[in-house]
Amino acid sequence: MHFFESLLLGIIQGVSEFFPVSSSAHLKLAKLFFKSDVLNDLYLFDLMCHLGTLIASIIFLRKEIVAILKDKKKALLFVFALLPLFPFYFLLKPLRDFFSQTYFLPFFLLFTALVLFVSSKIKIKEIDPLTHRRKIKDVLFVGLMQAFALIPGISRSAFTISSAYFRGWKISEAIRFSFLLAIPTILGGSFLESFKHLLKKEVSFNLPISSYVIGFLASFLVGIFAIRYIFSIDTHRKLRPFAIYLFCLAIFSFIFLNVIN
Repeated sequence: MHFFESLLLGIIQGVSEFFPVSSSAHLKLAKLFFKSDVLNDLYLFDLMCHLGTLIASIIFLRKEIVAILKDKKKALLFVFALLPLFPFYFLLKPLRDFFSQTYFLPFFLLFTALVLFVSSKIKIKEIDPLTHRRKIKDVLFVGLMQAFALIPGISRSAFTISSAYFRGWKISEAIRFSFLLAIPTILGGSFLESFKHLLKKEVSFNLPISSYVIGFLASFLVGIFAIRYIFSIDTHRKLRPFAIYLFCLAIFSFIFLNVIN
């Protein structure tokens, strides 16, 4: 992996992790473009890039994280939101693996674009304040939508932000909850994937150390700016440019995967 590839993949991770555009789809397409998907040791590189955006999230949301840890009711909401992930990850693995095939990528990108477009088009009446019981129902629904993002092309942030907005949350509150929820989700997912690779003895350090460092730094630095931008969104209409972008990407990816590649 060359310097430019490491830098570009890190930048792609930093931007797409925080923008509602599916980071997994972007990384998969970039690896196919560079023909680097044939390497069997990119897991560690991906892990370093995810670590960069994870640290960016923790730094940006550090005050909210401390407040949640001090409030049992708030912490419980995140526990409920994480529950739907377990059956999707462990029990539905064959179905998840089937839909994770590259063939389906353009269609799931198009589906994510549709969800974002509907979110940007429909004005939902905000429910404020939300009762704790209502919030538990809401976060279970948000968590269910997040579980679909285990499939490449389905954007985790697009689905969680849109689902919370559909439930009557303010768009700013939906965005904040989405990225706070991403922290334990990414931590848990990284731990499980690392454990799986260690058991299979698939972890290797064949890439130069500089590639890991460049990927980490690029994803971290770009992620800091990306998360600041996404938190500046204060109306559902501002989600529309992401829907248009994903629609274009879906068309491009279909042509690239079926004609060019």
